Amino acid sequence: MNGVASVLVRDVLTGPVRPGSVVAAGRAATYLDVDGRLVAVVAPGGVRLPCAVVASGDGLPLAAGPDLAVGDGAVHQDGRRVVSVRRWFDPRVHLEAGVDPAAVARFAALVLALGRADPLLPAHAAERLARDLAAGDAWDAAARLLGRGAGLTPAGDDLVAGALAALRALGSPAADDLGAAVRALALVATSRLSAALLEAADVGAVVPEAAAVLRALAGAGGLAAATDRLVALGHTSGWHLAVGLLVGVSHAQGPRRRSGDGIRWESTDCVTGTPVGGGGA
Repeated sequence: MNGVASVLVRDVLTGPVRPGSVVAAGRAATYLDVDGRLVAVVAPGGVRLPCAVVASGDGLPLAAGPDLAVGDGAVHQDGRRVVSVRRWFDPRVHLEAGVDPAAVARFAALVLALGRADPLLPAHAAERLARDLAAGDAWDAAARLLGRGAGLTPAGDDLVAGALAALRALGSPAADDLGAAVRALALVATSRLSAALLEAADVGAVVPEAAAVLRALAGAGGLAAATDRLVALGHTSGWHLAVGLLVGVSHAQGPRRRSGDGIRWESTDCVTGTPVGGGGA
C-alpha cells in the first residue's frame, strides 16, 4: 500500500529501519514513537496530521503490536513494507503578506457563533491567553493551559497550538517565547500525541483544515467554508484550534480593538462568548 507523508518526519521515514513503540491506536490511526519522534500512521481519509503518514486504499493496513518499524521509506510490520511513502506534503504555513483585518473580524464572528467550549478549561481561557501574550508571559500562558481538557489532544493544547502556529506563520516575535515554553512543558504536561502537534505548531505546521483558514485570512477566500471544516474536527478540538488561531493572528496584528479590524479581548471571552469583567482564571 502506498502513502503520502509529512516532510516533518521525512528523516525518520527515510532513515534506517528502526522499531516503533505504539503510543496509542484506534481505527483512524496508530501512533508510533520512533527514538523519541512521533509518527502517526493514518487510515485513508483520516486527518492529515503534521507528523503523519497517510495510507491510500481501504482501511488501516497494520495492527498495533511490538513488530512495527519505520524506515527505508516505509512503515513495516512483521518485516514487511505495509505503507510505502510515494509522495510528501509540507504542513507548514507562511503568510509573508500578513492577514486581512476585516477577514479576522469576520473569522471572530464565525468562531463565536460555533462555540464548543470545553468545560475543563479555565474560565476566560482565550482572553487570558491573549492578555498573557500581550504581557510577554508566555510561560504562564502555556503552564495554565497545557494538558487541560479530555482526549489525546486536550482543548487547552489545541488553543495554544493554534495561537503558536498562527504566530509562527505570521513571523511574530512572540512565537519564540511561546514556542520555548511549549517545548519545555509539553512532554510532561500533556499526551505524547499532543506534544508532537505542539512541537509542529512551533514551526507553523498545522492540519490542512487550519492551514486553509490561515490562508483565507490572508486573502485566499473561502473563509466561512474553511472555518466550518476546521470546527468540525473532533469533538471540540477543531473549535479550540480555531480560537487559538484567532488569538495568534489578533496578537500579531498589534493592539487593535473592535472597529472592524480587531478583537476586543478585554470585554468578551472568545471561549465562552460571555462578558469578562477584567478578571481571569
